[in-house]
Order: sequence, then structure tokens, then C-alpha cells
Amino acid sequence: MKENREAIIQLINATIGYGDLTVVNHVDMVVYQGETKVILGPSGVGKSTILKAILGLIKPTTGEIRIHRENIVPYQERELVRIRSQMAMVFQHGALFDSMTVGENVSYRLRELEMTTPDKIDQRVDEVLNFVGLRGARKLKPAQLSGGMRKRVAIARGLAPDPEVFLFDEPTVGLDPINHFNIEQLMLKLKKTQRATMLIVTHDVESALRLADSIVILHEGQFIFDGTPTALKENQDMRVKAFLDPEKFATARE
Repeated sequence: MKENREAIIQLINATIGYGDLTVVNHVDMVVYQGETKVILGPSGVGKSTILKAILGLIKPTTGEIRIHRENIVPYQERELVRIRSQMAMVFQHGALFDSMTVGENVSYRLRELEMTTPDKIDQRVDEVLNFVGLRGARKLKPAQLSGGMRKRVAIARGLAPDPEVFLFDEPTVGLDPINHFNIEQLMLKLKKTQRATMLIVTHDVESALRLADSIVILHEGQFIFDGTPTALKENQDMRVKAFLDPEKFATARE
């Protein structure tokens, strides 16, 4: 039962925006330990804004954001660095350092925070590159990689410090069907073998249904659905149905 699992991430009556622009308005959300939760919605509705707030990059104007029951809203940068050390962010386009090799990209956080010895860093880089299926890519530069390979390197970089939480921003966007499938399989492998807690932002309905334990739909700054993939497919809210099958509803309006 979810109630018996620890709440890792909580949004409590959170209003988030930029200056006078409110993007997300008085929302509540919980991500439990070991859960894969998907924030689903069209582009531009504020899904990525929520990830930024969870990382402490922007602060809500109302409400709380709790990580392991700690309200991070009043925290200063030093305290936020400690919170972020528990999380890995995988950006939409990988966000690799072009001047560094794959190995240097993957080891960057370990070296920056002096988390272990150089020998153990090298060993860890080999481990995580093997995990994502890129054992032979260590000396390559990002420019030599395909889009799918860059995404796998980004996941390896996130995995290297052994975080508890993974945040994914549109993890399959722009990928061909084969690489789309491979990234989804890698995320499922993360969940199964690492018992990772994952929060995924996407507009891809089919991907959300395959990956999620639970899904929230963001619509005009509010969550209009929060439940399982099965419950989503059975939901009768017209806003939800229009998002899941826009072609059908566009035809009905003609």
C-alpha cells in the first residue's frame, strides 16, 4: 500500500511561476519511495517548471515542496546542494559537456564533489557505462554520439553518484522509434534493478502508460487527474479524454 511507503517528494498547495506569471496554481502531488510517477500534459503547461522547483532552482510563491519531509522552500543554496545530492536530473537533450569525453561527463559530479578516490571513480564510470550499454564509448566526445547514445550517457552520469531519485525531463523526445524503445527499457531497468524513485515529465501518452505506476495530468495550471494508468484509460473527464485522443475530439468539433 502506498500509505505504508515513505513520501519522497511532496508538493503541498504549491503555486509556482516566474515573477507575476503563475504557471502552476495550488497543486498537491506525492511521489512515494520506489514509485515511478509521470507528469503528463501538452508542451508549455509547466511540467518542467515543477522539476525546477523540486530542485530548488525556483521557489513557489505559496505552499511547500518537501523532500524526505523537509520543506526546502526556505532553504539557501548550501542546504539545497545537500538536497540535490540525493537526486539525478536527466535533461531533455542530455546537457552533456561537449568539450569532455563520455567518461569525463559521467564522472563529472563524482570528481566535482570529491565523492571517492580516482581509482574508484574510474571503476564506477565503467560500471554505469556498462549498465547503459555503452562500455566502449568512454573516450568518445558527445559530437560522435547519436541522440539515443547521448541520452544514455546522461542517464549514466545521473546514475554514477547512486542517487535515490531520478528526475526525467521529456526523456524520449526527438528519438527515433528504436532509440525511444531502448531508453524506455533502460528506465524500466533502472526501476527494477536500482529500485529508483522516478519522476518523469512527458507529453507522450503511450510512453507514460508503459512507464508509470501513477500519472498526474497538468491542465491550465491544475492537476485534473491523479491515478494509475488503468484508471486514466477509464477516466470520463472530458478534458482528460480530449488530451488522450485529440484527433477524435477534433473530429467531433468539426
